[in-house]
Amino acid sequence: MKIKNIFSALLGINILLLVLVNSGCKKSIEVGPSKVSATSSNAFTSNSAAQTVVAGILTKMSVGDFYQGPSSVSLCMGLASDELVSLSTNASSLGSFYTNSYTALVPPPFWTTMYRELFYCNTAINGITASSAITPAVKAQLLGELKFIRAYIYFYAVNLYGTPPLTLTDDYTVNNVLANTPADQVYAQIIKDLTDAQSSLADNIYVDGTGATVTDRVRPNKQVATAMLARVYLYLQDWKNAEAQASAVIANSNYTLVTNLNQVFLKGSKETLWALQPVSTVNLNTIDAAYLIVNTSSAAVTQLPLNKALVNSFEAGDGRLANWTGTYTTTSAPITTYRYANKYKVSSNSPTVAVTEYPIMMRFAEQYLIRAEARAQQGNTGGAAADLNAIRLRAGLAATTFTTQTDLLNAIYHERQVELFTEWGHRWFDLKRTGKLDAVMTTVAPTKAATWSSYKQLMPIPSGDILADPNLKQNTGYN
Repeated sequence: MKIKNIFSALLGINILLLVLVNSGCKKSIEVGPSKVSATSSNAFTSNSAAQTVVAGILTKMSVGDFYQGPSSVSLCMGLASDELVSLSTNASSLGSFYTNSYTALVPPPFWTTMYRELFYCNTAINGITASSAITPAVKAQLLGELKFIRAYIYFYAVNLYGTPPLTLTDDYTVNNVLANTPADQVYAQIIKDLTDAQSSLADNIYVDGTGATVTDRVRPNKQVATAMLARVYLYLQDWKNAEAQASAVIANSNYTLVTNLNQVFLKGSKETLWALQPVSTVNLNTIDAAYLIVNTSSAAVTQLPLNKALVNSFEAGDGRLANWTGTYTTTSAPITTYRYANKYKVSSNSPTVAVTEYPIMMRFAEQYLIRAEARAQQGNTGGAAADLNAIRLRAGLAATTFTTQTDLLNAIYHERQVELFTEWGHRWFDLKRTGKLDAVMTTVAPTKAATWSSYKQLMPIPSGDILADPNLKQNTGYN
């Protein structure tokens, strides 16, 4: 793997300053800028220096790439599945996801971003662990945050690429010759990191980089790690543990299903488990909203309306269709009306626009759907229906009438489709993990002028990395 080319140039460079220069940011997440290198001798010789490095990693996540904007999992996998429509004919941009025409020569952008940030995490984890200058409480919090982030990235890596190389080192001579790692080993490391994070992160509160309690939910805590564990166990079909972890989050009074659907995605929402704090020279809310909200005829080719397959999946009277989607009719020929995702309401950014929305990374409602599925799989149909109904009733729908395991599972999968649309590729990953992706895409692909083959369930590894690393194997179908 071409880790050396990706990362060796970063050695000795201030992570935080790199973020600020490349992104035009003017502020860091809760910790001011400092001339501290993540790999230099002074990086981890004080609490403040280590805190600044971790803040820089979180700031980098806030800027975009894999997490927001045209390279985000939400937009790319929404296009790849049956959630979004690309109006662009440019096959090298988002259009390649819409037509499922991604290749190893023009690969999805995820790989490079993920391994760059894994390098950041590994460097910081190893440096903080080895430091004797950082106080125990600060060390525990920072390591918990970093291990959570590493687990979060690897969760997407294993689901996007199948057998991504597992690296826990910042030594590029090791990383440069890594082989593919079996998925079960990657998941084992994810669980270990999340379990470690549970034991060391702040419990039942949110803290900033100094450990002070804050109201913004922009850094992970114990409950966030628990919620992520629930998702991981669900994907592994460990129903008992998925239910237990989700139950621990649901029982916490700090979180609730927000009854006003138009307030779910506000920055102060009690439904937020974890969000990113926007960081920009202007008052930017969420980057994704600028692509999802269709509001101009001339810019429509860069905006992504909803696929009719998704729109038609909502039941009559579903408040999410009324409150989480919008419509726009063009003013020039051909006159067209688009329905678009409107979970986030603010698509513009300027010094006069208040920051009212943070990009939500994990949301409380998912925990009900995780527990509903886990309970149904264990034969607890009454408990599954109760969890499903918590989501349905909030949407203004009647309680489910399904009572059998099969019917309830199908109802839960459908509820995930209309509850979690355009959020973090949930639809794509749900279809993939339940074995339904081929069937759905065989029907949907022709409506997108796309050609579907089963191997496209996994993303291609960039061809340059395959050439550079003799031990790295390409995913089937992309050779």
